[in-house]
Amino acid sequence: MERAVSLVLYKEGNRKARLLRYQDAFEDYVEVFLPRIKGVEFTIEFVSFYRYQLWRYLKAKPVFTLSLPEGDMISDLIKDSYDSFLFDMESSPFNITGEGRLNLLESVKIVFPWQDDPDSVPDAR
Repeated sequence: MERAVSLVLYKEGNRKARLLRYQDAFEDYVEVFLPRIKGVEFTIEFVSFYRYQLWRYLKAKPVFTLSLPEGDMISDLIKDSYDSFLFDMESSPFNITGEGRLNLLESVKIVFPWQDDPDSVPDAR
């Protein structure tokens, strides 16, 4: 039953995106893809990070819609970036909390597959 509900929400999200109801489509996508992520604790911090990064991804895409494999891949990429962030925080000699931690989370820039990495070295051709 859960899978059927997520497919209905997924199709509804794509329909809303085509109608340019982006915020509504985004909420449907979060409902579909967030629970599909495995191996993460769904803390307020993680969910906020996930929502922020998914919104950044969808806003920057030429088309706001997601395919199921794309949504899963982007969700995994967001989770991996969050895991790296947690590792960096645990490895840091500084105790970063509160607003400082929030600012660091918001500064995480994920280079999504179809984007050019602004920090990469140009091709030597």
